Amino acid sequence: MTTAPITREEIGARDRQLTRTTRRRNAFEYLAGGAAMLFFLVMAVWTFAKGGSAAQMLIAAGFAVLALGVAVAGWHLFRQSRRVAADGGRAADAGYLEGRLARERDLLRSAWLWYAGPMVPGFALIYGGVFLSGGVAFATIAGGLTLAFLILVAVINRRAAACIDREIADLRHRRT
Repeated sequence: MTTAPITREEIGARDRQLTRTTRRRNAFEYLAGGAAMLFFLVMAVWTFAKGGSAAQMLIAAGFAVLALGVAVAGWHLFRQSRRVAADGGRAADAGYLEGRLARERDLLRSAWLWYAGPMVPGFALIYGGVFLSGGVAFATIAGGLTLAFLILVAVINRRAAACIDREIADLRHRRT
């Protein structure tokens, strides 16, 4: 069975679909990240204002560091998204589309590093402070659930990257 060569119309349609998908994802991430940063900063100020023990200060610092981690992740996503500027009329070029797909795949594949990674120190400080204040069970359970969630995020992104890998392989096959 032979596969029909990919047409310029198909390439253009896939490029537009990829643009819509990434814009929607990025908008969601920016909104969610902004809301999370605001929440974490409010929690940092509130916890710091309560004063008290060194454990409370550790928790307050953790919320501030977590807000910073979310900002780092958002900045990385913004920087990577800016690389896809005006296509200069190349949207119907298979090589251009393959490059865009490869960048998206690489972004998803490395999400554990740039997305989940910057948040780990903040979570560690928060749960460390809770642990030191006597909440051993809560810190252990919440820390474990947070770790499981971050691993799930990494796995989901790796699977999405694998789907894009298959799409790139199909695009290459249909170009030849």
